Amino acid sequence: MIVSLQEVQTIVKGLGHRDRTNPEGAGVDLRLGEVHRIVGGKAFIEADGPSGQGLRSGFETEVVMQYQAAPGKAQKKLVLKPGDYYLIKTIETVDIPLTALADFRARSSLFRAGLCLLTTVGSPGYHGELIFGLYNMGPLPVTLQMGARICTAVFHRLETVGNAYRGQHQDGRVTSAGVEQQV
Repeated sequence: MIVSLQEVQTIVKGLGHRDRTNPEGAGVDLRLGEVHRIVGGKAFIEADGPSGQGLRSGFETEVVMQYQAAPGKAQKKLVLKPGDYYLIKTIETVDIPLTALADFRARSSLFRAGLCLLTTVGSPGYHGELIFGLYNMGPLPVTLQMGARICTAVFHRLETVGNAYRGQHQDGRVTSAGVEQQV
């Protein structure tokens, strides 16, 4: 069952004016809040072994651009050249109850421009900003303004209480630059 828009508005904090006052469909749109560029490191993900979860390491990143929340402030624009890849955060935060999970889908305007938004499932119990991958797989540069609507979030009700997310990316952590144990 799809969670009602009224309930979604209690799960998602910081929704844009349009989604608070004039939503459409069965989900809400999330906006581009922060852009991170990979700058170094060595990423790897080990398989789970007999002693437990494997090790992993992410890349080092730096913030390239952020949404400016001040009213009337002109938002910066990111130009994605063909082959560019960024990790991005949403403006909105979520607090997904144990009785729901979220499905994130790119808005069609992104893929029509040649952009691929890499998403995941929002697990029960996850809270924080959402982190996605953004890749220009098209042949031409694409300009994307901070605060632009990039994806739609649809929340599904679970028949029973789900298992709470307990991973290291809780609270919107972009990546880990050091080696850590998977949980």
